[in-house]
Amino acid sequence: MCLPGPCDSTTGPEGKGGIGIDRRDFAESVKRLKKELYGEYGPFYYVPMAESRSVQLPVTVGCRYGSCLFCDLNQGMAYRELSLDEISRNVEWLRFIHQRDRRPVQRFLLAGGNPFSLPSEKLLRISELLRNAFPECEYLSCFSRADDVLAKSEEELHELRMAGFDRLCLGIESGSDRVLRLQRKGVGRSENAAAMSALDAAGMSYSVYIMLGLGGRELSEEHINETASLLNGAHPFELTVVTLVLFKGADLVKLVREGKFKRLRPMESLEEGRRLLSLLRIPTVYDGTHKTNAYPVKGHLPTHREHLLRRLDEAIRRLSEGGLERREARRWRNWFSE
Repeated sequence: MCLPGPCDSTTGPEGKGGIGIDRRDFAESVKRLKKELYGEYGPFYYVPMAESRSVQLPVTVGCRYGSCLFCDLNQGMAYRELSLDEISRNVEWLRFIHQRDRRPVQRFLLAGGNPFSLPSEKLLRISELLRNAFPECEYLSCFSRADDVLAKSEEELHELRMAGFDRLCLGIESGSDRVLRLQRKGVGRSENAAAMSALDAAGMSYSVYIMLGLGGRELSEEHINETASLLNGAHPFELTVVTLVLFKGADLVKLVREGKFKRLRPMESLEEGRRLLSLLRIPTVYDGTHKTNAYPVKGHLPTHREHLLRRLDEAIRRLSEGGLERREARRWRNWFSE
């Protein structure tokens, strides 16, 4: 698709270097370009909650690992790395799309399941392309697995930080080795700890995802205790807490149907979140507002811990009176028979 070129119309934006595309034509062009940019990701694609307002640059599609038992986020799509030519074109399209923004574009997210798995040389080239096109760019963020971080040397991580990479999002999920093995995460507690330590050493900030209910009933207590102890030795700027939801494309469905994995009921997941919050001792943002959670809470730790605990206690008391399980079953079209 070619970008619309400059024209002599007087209906264009003021002060835009002579580009005078009619507002309606511009809006239609933006709509078409966004469809081209993000259409390959399907009807939805996931971005870190901490970066929900960042401009998203497609660089990969799907997840390079793609074997987690619980995951269906990539909807079965094959992993693909975009070429530098494709990425350069995408940067130009983003520059066109955002040329009339009232505020400069400063935050970018590299779209895809785990773009930090790309070679450092390619990530540095992507940074160069973006920062040349958007001089006000403050940082580039993306999803990453622990082994993506550990595959890079200290020197590479430092160079990437200097090139603007910051605020990575790690899918830690659990601090329990048994839970991580059960869910085929592909990394263990020690790798997650080492990856966070490596990012700390490189001066690169990061958020983490934790999943309530990931250990099922059998490993619930271990899941929360080990997760809290792992996080209490780390320095994430934000902790995003989500709840396990059984998506039809996830391999975990088979274990549930066979009775080999006993899911937590919605109230039990809510109580897990309450226990996790009570055990955390680090300064961070606790974000439990993800739509998979039965009751949303968010605040700064340790400042707001007691307030958040009181809110959760009240929610548990009120929701235990009935209706929570039916509500969640309707929301996610899940069944609760095990």
